[in-house]
Amino acid sequence: MKNSCAFGVSLSCLAGIAASVQAGGLSVDQVSVDQGVSQDIVYEEKPSYHEIVVSADSGVIRIDADDAVEDMRAVPVAVWSTVIEIDDVDWLRLRFESVVLAKSTEQVRASYLRVSSLEDGYEQYLDAESLVEWGNTSAYFNGGAVLVELMASPNVSSQSNRVVVNGVQASDPVSERSICFSIDDRVLSSDPRDGRLMPIGCSGWLFGEHGSCFLTASHCSPSGGNVMQFNVPLSSNGGGYRNPPPSDQYVVDGASVQRSASVFIGNDWGFYGTFDNSTTGLSPLDAQGDSHTLAGSMPPVDGRPIRITGYGTVSSPVPGSWNGVQKTHVGPLSSINGNTVRYQTDTTGGNSGSVILDDSTNTAIGIHTNAGCGSGGGSNQGTGLFNAGLQNALANPIGICVPRSIRASVLFEPTHVSPAGGDVVTLVIDNLQGHSIVGLPTMFVDYGAGFVSSSMSSGGGSTYEGTFAAADCGSSLLYYFEIEDEEGTIVSVPENNAFSTVALDGFTIAFEDDFEQIFDWLTYTNGATAGDWLRTIPSGHGLGDPDSDADGSSRCYVTSNSNGVDVDGGGVVLLSPIIDTSALESPVMRMSAWMFGSAGDSMEIAFTSNAGITWVVADTFTNTNGWEDLAYAIEDYVGLSIAFRARITVTDGGANTTVEGGVDAFSVSSEVCDESCPADLTGDGNLDFFDVSAFLSAFNNQDPAGDFNDDGAYDFFDVSAFLSAFSAGCP
Repeated sequence: MKNSCAFGVSLSCLAGIAASVQAGGLSVDQVSVDQGVSQDIVYEEKPSYHEIVVSADSGVIRIDADDAVEDMRAVPVAVWSTVIEIDDVDWLRLRFESVVLAKSTEQVRASYLRVSSLEDGYEQYLDAESLVEWGNTSAYFNGGAVLVELMASPNVSSQSNRVVVNGVQASDPVSERSICFSIDDRVLSSDPRDGRLMPIGCSGWLFGEHGSCFLTASHCSPSGGNVMQFNVPLSSNGGGYRNPPPSDQYVVDGASVQRSASVFIGNDWGFYGTFDNSTTGLSPLDAQGDSHTLAGSMPPVDGRPIRITGYGTVSSPVPGSWNGVQKTHVGPLSSINGNTVRYQTDTTGGNSGSVILDDSTNTAIGIHTNAGCGSGGGSNQGTGLFNAGLQNALANPIGICVPRSIRASVLFEPTHVSPAGGDVVTLVIDNLQGHSIVGLPTMFVDYGAGFVSSSMSSGGGSTYEGTFAAADCGSSLLYYFEIEDEEGTIVSVPENNAFSTVALDGFTIAFEDDFEQIFDWLTYTNGATAGDWLRTIPSGHGLGDPDSDADGSSRCYVTSNSNGVDVDGGGVVLLSPIIDTSALESPVMRMSAWMFGSAGDSMEIAFTSNAGITWVVADTFTNTNGWEDLAYAIEDYVGLSIAFRARITVTDGGANTTVEGGVDAFSVSSEVCDESCPADLTGDGNLDFFDVSAFLSAFNNQDPAGDFNDDGAYDFFDVSAFLSAFSAGCP
């Protein structure tokens, strides 16, 4: 089916085309421009899809004590599952309304989702990070039914898990095509560099050494949430698209997209990147093993062979199973006029975005965008590689397309470390990104007097270990790592700020909330006319409000979250749930606070031990330096109680000022400092030769006293921990 209107024709013709496009049955794929007088826009049908509302909710899931296992690092198991099934569709993709996953701790592995096709068994794994990358959607799955499983550690945890599915994107029937001349000369191909951009149904191609950057046509509208697919299988006999396994699907990073704003022949390009695969952890280049090379200049017009490889549609007599799968054809180069390249190579709808490949040099010279030939000849057309806007975008990549450095992470972030020192933290190199490491990574720790460096040791494979020294009990510690590559580039982990922990002899969490799930927080106004507290993802408008949360989980509490709206005319109050502190030893309330105001404006933090009958103010301030971590020893203000609550009030002092507040990473925990002297093994109150002798004897005989860091092994770390404790002295 075709729809075309000549330029200057009736508005009713154009309106009809626009209605077809809006309905989803048609979209601009190829623009036919003859070199004569007339110019026609040709609209071709694209693979289409529809949205279906579904409802599946796991509810809040916690592991009961009766279900606990002794192995605190046990492999996660399915604690909830459901089957999502849609009739009469070739493929589907899930949309999640919300997903709450328990974080990893020293005792609990992080929870994740496992989604499996019931037709072919293909699986995708989605953790908290990849769910953000995929925009709370899944990969594309073949068939009409998938199994969704919530995987969590089978052990007692104060954290909750929850998954809510609220929609499905599913396939529609596929339709016709057009072709140059009377015979479709394309053949099936399997070039690993060329992929299918879904759900648009265009083509896109991997280029360069970055690992995950692509080019396509601007009118294919590449955007965040789109998916690049490789190794696409044959379609159904009726032409219905089939999808590769999730391990061959990569979600587009919306922050990386650049495209031509005005679209016309010779100016129709899109540049974007994808995140690494959520199941394999590989970039497209890592998985596919090859990418296109960009030409250094445009070739001469000498009839040289031009290859177009892409995912165009088909119609009879071409088998329906070839519809939307990779096909290729070679034809002669016709002309290069400015930024427009023409060639007599077969294409159809769905080929838009394909690479224009100089087959004689195997280099990319442009992007296929438009039809221009028919049964009588002519030529198809595209945008030349040296379009000024495209070259500027390539020279200034954004998002995931910024050249990558080594990626690394901490295996487990310790909630606390021993004041005696000796605790070990493990750094994992997740991806070298083609680089190599010079020497060993360095660990930096701030024990309260500025960062000091210490060398790390190899933990085997891609892991490295750093050791904490002795620290004052109760002190907060900041730490980070630096890795140097062969180019002299220093990579910091984390990239911004630093990890944090605390030196304690004992640590128990009574309550914590990163605001990714709903607890019994209350909000109300105290005279304010605007700027109520909201649990949301901060949008940031550059007017004193945060543009991200404090702990990286995504949500927090902020005042308003709308452009131009702040706290006005009084106060807004955020009230914590009731927390039982009666059995806690030395409880501490911690939170991250954001406050932006002027003289007279304030954030007040107050505590109650009688459920709100009386309140004690713990702190008041007007500004923080961005997100600021705060800690308060609860017993300095109120007694221990079964009815403890915290109250955070942000108040506009009355002047015409901007007032914004935020709260994140809230917790109440027991933080114990043992006043005993661990290195005093003789128990005489003195640290001397006899304590050293007692330790060495216990260490050599593998007596429990010689396992000074209580890790079950007798090694260098015990000696280091003892020496640190001995040097620290007794209280």
